[in-house]
Amino acid sequence: IGELHGTLGEMEALEQLDLAINSLSGEIPSGLFSLKNLSIIYLFKNGLSGKVPRVIESLNLSILDLSNNNLTGTIPEEYGNLTKLTELALYFNGFSGEVPKSIARLPNLIHFKIFNNNLSGILPPEFGRHSKLEAFEVCVNRLTGKLPDNLCYWGKLETLIAYENHLSGELPSSLGNCSSLKTVKVHDNLLSGNIPSGMWTAPNLTSMLISNNSLTGELPEKLSSNLSRLEMRDNRFSGNIPIGVSSWRGLMVFDGGNNRFSGAIPQELTALSSLLTLSLDQNQLTGSLPSD
Repeated sequence: IGELHGTLGEMEALEQLDLAINSLSGEIPSGLFSLKNLSIIYLFKNGLSGKVPRVIESLNLSILDLSNNNLTGTIPEEYGNLTKLTELALYFNGFSGEVPKSIARLPNLIHFKIFNNNLSGILPPEFGRHSKLEAFEVCVNRLTGKLPDNLCYWGKLETLIAYENHLSGELPSSLGNCSSLKTVKVHDNLLSGNIPSGMWTAPNLTSMLISNNSLTGELPEKLSSNLSRLEMRDNRFSGNIPIGVSSWRGLMVFDGGNNRFSGAIPQELTALSSLLTLSLDQNQLTGSLPSD
């Protein structure tokens, strides 16, 4: 409880600082970000407020987790000096302004998590090109423009969570060759165009939530065998629902409501043993309901 003491910034031998999940308040001492031996900072789940300190020079910092606080202001451009940073977690705060372009050029960044803030502007297009990103989580902000094209440039991306923004344009083409992909949540945006073809069959894909956009195209006969949740309501998908859906055997939730699907509901779809929820309302489907 209480504030972080300014003397923390004088502990030159300090290598790791873990004061997470306390009742700390006040601002983060500026001297803390000048300690050259400090590699890990955990200050998440406190009541810290004010602006975050700027970084004057390259430090050894590899993990910076300031999530779940009351921090405000912009993300300093100088964070691009943290060339050893692998994880940057600033979620559940009140940060505003744009994401600095320098952060997208960090060579070792693996986890980038800035969700639930007031960030705006366009995401730097270089994200994913300079580091082997595994998690890119930017949801619940006011971000605009396209998602960076090279998010899966190195083939390591597992998590893409960008829902509830004002993002537009097509999904990154690199997602079509992203075999590592597990979770995609980009619903409630202004996205358009077709789904990158290889994305449907990414072998590790488990969740694909793309509802409430302007996405187009047709459903493929083949889906990832691990896909359990497919939510694509409120888009502009069209065509028939494929008959040969044996590869959909892992699907538990399929919500394709309010699209432009036509034709009959295949008997094979309703025969999927794992399917628990099926929503196809507000389409142009015809024919009889499958008997089972």
